[in-house]
Amino acid sequence: AKQLGAEITFAGGEALRAPASDVALEPGTLMVALPEWREVADRTVIKALDARGMFPDGYMLPSYAALQVAAAALAAEAKGQPLAVALGEELFDTAIGPVKFDSKGDLAENPYRVWRFDGTRFLAVEGL
Repeated sequence: AKQLGAEITFAGGEALRAPASDVALEPGTLMVALPEWREVADRTVIKALDARGMFPDGYMLPSYAALQVAAAALAAEAKGQPLAVALGEELFDTAIGPVKFDSKGDLAENPYRVWRFDGTRFLAVEGL
């Protein structure tokens, strides 16, 4: 598009994070994707995993967070709060940040973000 003089902003998904290929990404390219969990995760959890020689890639940290939510909800149930109420009302502190569910049981906040390529890496686009 650039060679043709067209001013177009391209957007894609997480595949844009793949290692560089023959076609370089243009600065300004947009990506809709989950955060790089290692970059936003609780440093204590990252250090504990590093100490065990474990690199938290893929869905390791979201899975860890899911276990934290389950453990906290079960602890609330053990104290007399119905499990469904705990899951529907509590704000859970997890390795990837706070997690809350809406009345339907969906995540209250969409974890996907819009990112813009700056020529070197993708940076979060604020305010979207």
